[in-house]
Amino acid sequence: MSKPKYKGKNENKAKVVATPATPLAEMPKAKAGIIPIIILAVVSLALYVNALRNDYALDDSMVLIRNSFTQDGVSGIGDIFKYDTFTGFWVFNDSTHTVEQIVKEKKLLAGGRYRPLSLATFALEIELFGKDFHDENGILVGQGCPAINHAMNAVYYALTVVLLYIILVRLFPRRDKSWWFSIPFIATLLFAFHPIHTEVVANIKGRDEILTLLGSLAALWWSIKYIDSKKMYYLVLSGLALLCGLFSKENAIVFLALVPLTLYYFTNAKWKEIGKVMIPLALASVAFLAVRGMVLGWEHSEQTKELMNDPFINMNFSERYGTIFVTLLMYIKLLFFPHPLTYDYYPWQIPKTELSDGLALLSLAIYLAMGIYAIYGMIKKKDIASYSILFFLIPLAPVCNIFFAVGTLMNERFVFISSIGFCLMVAWFFAEVLPKLTKNITTAKYITGVVGIIVLCLFTLKTITRNADWENDTVLFCHDVEISSESAKGNCAAGGRTLERAQSKEVKDNDKELHDALCNKAIKYLKKSNEIYASDGKRKSKKHSSSAVYSDAMNLLGNAYFEIGDIANALDSYMNIIKAFPNHDIANSNIKVVLNQTPGMLRNKLTTSTVPELLNVIGELIKVKPDCGEAYHVLGVLYGRELGNIEASLQCFEKAETCDFEKTAAYYKDLGVAYGISGNYAKSIPVLEKAIELDPDDDLSYTNLGYTYMNLGDTQKGLEYIAMGENIKQKKAENDKE
Repeated sequence: MSKPKYKGKNENKAKVVATPATPLAEMPKAKAGIIPIIILAVVSLALYVNALRNDYALDDSMVLIRNSFTQDGVSGIGDIFKYDTFTGFWVFNDSTHTVEQIVKEKKLLAGGRYRPLSLATFALEIELFGKDFHDENGILVGQGCPAINHAMNAVYYALTVVLLYIILVRLFPRRDKSWWFSIPFIATLLFAFHPIHTEVVANIKGRDEILTLLGSLAALWWSIKYIDSKKMYYLVLSGLALLCGLFSKENAIVFLALVPLTLYYFTNAKWKEIGKVMIPLALASVAFLAVRGMVLGWEHSEQTKELMNDPFINMNFSERYGTIFVTLLMYIKLLFFPHPLTYDYYPWQIPKTELSDGLALLSLAIYLAMGIYAIYGMIKKKDIASYSILFFLIPLAPVCNIFFAVGTLMNERFVFISSIGFCLMVAWFFAEVLPKLTKNITTAKYITGVVGIIVLCLFTLKTITRNADWENDTVLFCHDVEISSESAKGNCAAGGRTLERAQSKEVKDNDKELHDALCNKAIKYLKKSNEIYASDGKRKSKKHSSSAVYSDAMNLLGNAYFEIGDIANALDSYMNIIKAFPNHDIANSNIKVVLNQTPGMLRNKLTTSTVPELLNVIGELIKVKPDCGEAYHVLGVLYGRELGNIEASLQCFEKAETCDFEKTAAYYKDLGVAYGISGNYAKSIPVLEKAIELDPDDDLSYTNLGYTYMNLGDTQKGLEYIAMGENIKQKKAENDKE
């Protein structure tokens, strides 16, 4: 095959076509060169220097500081390989059950997650560099070394970039001395700078993606080396490399297609030789799947039927595939124009879309055209364009939701491998097509240089600013919720982190105005989260379903209301959860906590809820939970202390007595007061004594018991209890002064 020659601006009038890929056997072996390798390594590291000052964000804590296995350092590596990836996180948060019990209970993710290699590297870093790590509120949560973790992510990323360049140099040897104006360098430089990779590098947990690609590229490289040399040890190395990639993340399995595809395009190897290359790769895949099956089990575990784990749960065929193709179009858009970026593409940031929608049809047409051209090019031409398309489509297939449900609509990290195909296509255009369009190699180089400088400057700015967004959960969630404003999960996360800040000791004890402002901001986020969750998710639609309850957001909403003393709305929020999920442990527990604190808050005027509001919401609560003794206790206080209706108050307390619930000292104190006000002193005395037994430091119980004895005519005993109450009260006052 003849090579194009560039002699002058009026020469080379060939039509612009997709340049055929030249087989390796027909190409002289090219060396990568130390200068471009150094440049690529340095820029890959430099782009993520500002990420080193970040803490942990998003899922980082699940695989690092709140993961018992990684916290154990080197000694925990055995358990990392023995169990599901998130088992260590579950163990960290559950000290009452054995690991086996936890594993049996926590079958939340369809098929499980088995990605031990990245966790093993975290454990090693904890062993070598771990120090006490405190969260944003100053609470010690475990051993951490975020700067080291971020630095190692950048190092692994740089290694991946360099290896990609070395492979591309072998596949696309340059035709002149302008190494910077070549497909390998342009493609790799674009890959290194692309901001869409910030989720993978700046998010420490994203190391699984980096190690997956690093191992897979190593397998591809050693497969090529075997074809070049026929040395058997390269086959062994290729199998081991792919195995490492698979143990990092299952996506590495796509290289079972990409390796033979590359050898088919760029070598003259016969199918028998390619088949020999595939043997170690196939064995590595079988070995991984066998280990994975032994760890996670062979049965298929059903995915939790909940919108945040299955965004397609309530969609028909048209809505499902219309929404999928809109997300696929967004991937292309973000590769060309990576702004804005967000970690959150949960419902309904991407609206539910019919397949007949214009964007869905456009996407379908683009992908069909790419697929048809890729197959035609693979069979007829072996051209670079078709290879680039296939390198984009094949890794995208397992995560696009067409063939397998992945639990979310899309994620930027899902195109980490696929972006290589995009970068190759762009590099092919500038290095091969542009010279033919301009008919002058010098002009093509000038245009490429100018465009390249502009694009890389913009990409650098975007990458550095995006790294800063990953500083910690609070920064990430509150920044990205402005981008993913229609995401139920994003609003829930932002509301939760805002509430946590309000509840921090620093804010709560020292700045009530800021505390209340943060709580109200959290309430705004959480209300919107619930509204989005309950909507049908369609464009320009405000339909809601009363049965749709986002329990996480609703629970946080109740907490936020209670934090500002709005008892009625807090109870109403928890009640919405138990209407949908009667056995919801957290909501039922929170209802009890709020009801138990309500009498004291009413006594001390710490609630913003009115008596009618409380009577209404507790009345509704009793309809849902007719055996809720705590609710009858509060009703007794409302009718007796707040409304002066002692008859209704005693009826409520009598109903509470028939309920099976934990009767607190406050309950017995309020019941004793009710009996006392009604004149039934004989019943009041044993009840108040029970209150003192449960809480011997409550001065009011002593005082009330004293007055009860005095009303019965036992003045001496009455004065003794009143004096005891005063002594306790004085001691409390003295302690408060100290």
